[in-house]
Amino acid sequence: MHRRYFPSCTVDGPIDPPTPFGHLGASGAVPNKCGTCDKLFEGECTRYIEEIGHYLHLDYGSCGINGPTDPITYEDDFITSKVEIPRKCADCVFLGIDRIHGFHCKKDSDKWGDFHRGLDWGRWKPDCIYLQLPLPKVTTQALAQFAQRNDMKSFIKEYRRINPGLSIKEAKADFAHFRNVLENR
Repeated sequence: MHRRYFPSCTVDGPIDPPTPFGHLGASGAVPNKCGTCDKLFEGECTRYIEEIGHYLHLDYGSCGINGPTDPITYEDDFITSKVEIPRKCADCVFLGIDRIHGFHCKKDSDKWGDFHRGLDWGRWKPDCIYLQLPLPKVTTQALAQFAQRNDMKSFIKEYRRINPGLSIKEAKADFAHFRNVLENR
C-alpha cells in the first residue's frame, strides 16, 4: 500500500483551507498546496510518475491521531489484506476499505468529499522505493531492492531472468537509471 505514498511529497505549503476540486462526477476538495501544483492530475499526484509508473496519493498531512506508523498486514474476521497499512490505522474507526480506493482514511470526509485523505504514514519511510521500467520491460520488487542496495550483479541476474533476450548493456543502463533516481529523490 505504501507504494501509493512514496516518494513523499517535497512541496511545502498549507493543507488548509482545502481547494475545491471535481473530476468526472467526483466532487470535494484537495489540499491547498496541491490545488495549485502542476503535479495534480485527476485528484492524484504525478510526482515521479516516469520512475514508478503510477500516480501517488496527494499529501493531506498528519491525520492528528497518534500511534505507530510502521507497516502491518491488515486482518479481521473477514479480510486478510495483500498490502500493508500503517499500524495505527488498523484499529482506527476512520479506516475505510472499498473496491475502487482500497484502504483509505474517512476522517474529515465532510471536508474532502470524494477525494478522501490517504493513510497517514507519519515519519515512517520504506527501505526501498519500487521503481518501474518502461513497458514492455518487466519489473519486479527485487530489481528495486537490488538497485537500492547498489547490487549490480544481482540486479542484472534478476533483470535477465524476467526480461529474457535483453542485453547486459541495457540492464546496466537501467541499473544506472534506477541508481540515479534513488540518489536524487
